[in-house]
Amino acid sequence: MSKTTKKPESFEAAMLRLEEIANLLEDGEAELAKSLELYKEGAELAAYCTRQLKEARQQVTMLSKESYLNSDTDSNKEDY
Repeated sequence: MSKTTKKPESFEAAMLRLEEIANLLEDGEAELAKSLELYKEGAELAAYCTRQLKEARQQVTMLSKESYLNSDTDSNKEDY
């Protein structure tokens, strides 16, 4: 995030703001300078959301591996 754009409160808040920005840009009523400002904010929010999704995906992958390893260990205990 740039110094002018504050970090969103949550992924969901960032997505809502992205939707607002998209609607404002699609309307085409904003002046050029405002449109560029909105576009920059949207690009920063999109990057933030992408990072959040990547981190979540990594956590799910790690948890899935741990769960698999734990279930494999548990099934081996039952064999004895």
